[in-house]
This record gives sequence, structure tokens and C-alpha cells, in this order.
Amino acid sequence: MREAEHAHATYDTPHLDAAVEVFALLANPVRVKMILAIRDIEASANHLADMVDLPIDQTSHELDRLESAGIVSRQRRESGDFYLLTGVHAGALAEAAIFHAEHQQQERIRAGSPTSNSRPN
Repeated sequence: MREAEHAHATYDTPHLDAAVEVFALLANPVRVKMILAIRDIEASANHLADMVDLPIDQTSHELDRLESAGIVSRQRRESGDFYLLTGVHAGALAEAAIFHAEHQQQERIRAGSPTSNSRPN
């Protein structure tokens, strides 16, 4: 979508529930690590498990969830299944969230506040 279209977007749309589902999936550090790990590459479940230091069964389970949500897709090849992001959006959201967290921590340090990761009530 172009920048001008974003300014006129209505946020009470049928896409709102789907957006919330994406954020719910990204609210898990394991899935964020996985998304960031394959944002520029294709990887087998075994390779991805090694990259993010997870057991293969947990990696496969999380890949199934991400695939069901349309965030990753599976490419079947003779050498096995490979996973890749279906688009740039999930990777961009994960990167933006990390950038935001880093920025917030820097702001807290500048303000002399604690740098805990606790969430406000």
C-alpha cells in the first residue's frame, strides 16, 4: 500500500482480526526468532532448529502455526521441505518491534529509569 493510502485506512475492517492474530503470533519470542532467521533465506526445519537453538519438535510445531497463519510457506523439494516467509511484512513487523524495544530502552537509560522489560499495567 502506498503512504497516502495508509493515511485514509479504516481500522474497523475485516482485516482487524487477522492483524490481531499476526500480533498474537509475534508475541512469542521463539516465533520472532524464527521469523527473523528466515527473513532473507529459505531453511529446512532442521537448519532452522539449529539457527534458533531449539529442539526439532518445537521448531516443527511453531512452523506449523506460522504456516497455518500464512506467515511462512513450505516449499517441497527432492532434498526435503524448506520454509520461507510468505512476504516481507512479518519480518518487517518483527524488526520494527525490536527497533522499538531498543529505542525504548535507550530512552529509559537517558531518563535514568530502570531498564527492565516489564510491561506497564
